[in-house]
Amino acid sequence: MSKVYISSTETAFAKELAALFEKEGYAVVTNPEAGIEYYIDVTDVQVPGDDKRAGEGIDAEAAVMAYRKNVCEPLDRLSRALPGMEGKKRICFLNDARSSINYSTETRGYGRNMSRAAMNLILVLSKNGLLKQGYTFRLFDPLNGQVSPLQAAKAAMGYFIRDRFVDDEWDGLGRNDEENLIIRDALGRELPW
Repeated sequence: MSKVYISSTETAFAKELAALFEKEGYAVVTNPEAGIEYYIDVTDVQVPGDDKRAGEGIDAEAAVMAYRKNVCEPLDRLSRALPGMEGKKRICFLNDARSSINYSTETRGYGRNMSRAAMNLILVLSKNGLLKQGYTFRLFDPLNGQVSPLQAAKAAMGYFIRDRFVDDEWDGLGRNDEENLIIRDALGRELPW
């Protein structure tokens, strides 16, 4: 039985996602070191004090706490999970347009948004090293508040478990979409970084 680690089931989206995996016969585990096939991190922390508008100043302590919660803690869990991952060895993280330096229109939540942008870069660099070891990556935006948690979970599960296009013979050059790291949302759209 394939094992799926989901970092938390506190949100409605995460609960629905865990239930869908279980319904499909996967074992959802709470320990990232349990020989898992899928590592799914649903961390998205907005810390107190990180809600000022642009121009009102940045709460440095809140920004540091947002970085710890949204980057350091998930990366610590991932580093503990990597040695025991098997099968698909798929690494999945939540992210959204607010973490895109070029796309975001947010004027609040600097610490949260910049910590998520940092996570984007860290995952790109991690992907470059881990692809050769058989790991694959997915980034997903559940569109909180725009679609139902169940609709988002169904889209996430489909995106997480499906392999992407690989063709060794394409134009004689080969093509492997698993080498591309993109953010896809609950409506199937690719989001710009």
